[in-house]
Amino acid sequence: MILINVLILLPHLSTIIATKTEETIEHVIAEVGKDKLSPGKYLEKFKGEDPKKYLATVGDVGIVLDIENYSGLQLEDPVIYVHAGYKDEKYGHPHNMGGTQQEVFLYHNKKRLHRRSAGSISWMITKDGKPIWENESKVSRVHFMWDLPKYSCKSETVNTVSVGFHTHDKAKITEELQYRYYDLHLNRARVFAHHNHFLARVNISRGCLPSVLLQFASSKKDHKSDQVASSVVDKFNPLDEDFSLLSILLLSAGVMMGVVVLIGGLLQVRRRRCKGRDSIYRSSVRGDRNSEVEYHHAEQTDEETEDEIFTANKNSFD
Repeated sequence: MILINVLILLPHLSTIIATKTEETIEHVIAEVGKDKLSPGKYLEKFKGEDPKKYLATVGDVGIVLDIENYSGLQLEDPVIYVHAGYKDEKYGHPHNMGGTQQEVFLYHNKKRLHRRSAGSISWMITKDGKPIWENESKVSRVHFMWDLPKYSCKSETVNTVSVGFHTHDKAKITEELQYRYYDLHLNRARVFAHHNHFLARVNISRGCLPSVLLQFASSKKDHKSDQVASSVVDKFNPLDEDFSLLSILLLSAGVMMGVVVLIGGLLQVRRRRCKGRDSIYRSSVRGDRNSEVEYHHAEQTDEETEDEIFTANKNSFD
């Protein structure tokens, strides 16, 4: 019964984890509230106007990347790799983001023929300006990837985005390494990501000038900003802090148990088959290597083994 449950669970494991991640980030967003987010320097320049209107004047294929940081953590040391298209001259240079902040970045093809838009950006996650180290040797970065597949797109063109958390041995990474994460996420796109207490999700609309919404949060109370911590600490459920990680651990334990049960069952089947199997010897006309071969159970024949046959055949020619 355990094995059957595990086999049923395996195909849905990633879906379960993604659902839990979405539920957790929804909870954090609801507790903080979008109205608590302060605008970044680019968003302030638009003064309430829709950035997509500006994007349409400078490119006919491109994205407006809208980032919402619902944590008190900072996103610093941005590294960008532009695979196709260009960074917008005014709003395309990624910069550091503070806690509980919203910002926009624009990337497009400058309305040039046979140009599209694709690339990857990452930020190092810090607290009070210091990297959050794991095991005192690795730092975490949140990686975002976008890919608009066509330079001659239509309103129904499906675009690709992905988000993920990756750890690095050094606080700084190169543009060449950022390219590798573009390639990684292009071939394994995910719209939800969870690492330790970090949470992220991303979505993109269809068409030539789609909007992208990237949301970052943390389920840990220590990662909340000072301006919102006092208003949410009483309502925040402490059990939610680790439940996604706990769910993953429980699911992993169930999978491991299922594997053990499966291996045990296979060994039992193999043992039973081997127990009832008799040794098999080969019988053929002596001296004729190409003659018809017959097989007999060991107790039913006193014929030679294959080595004995070929040894005798060799001696007959000596």
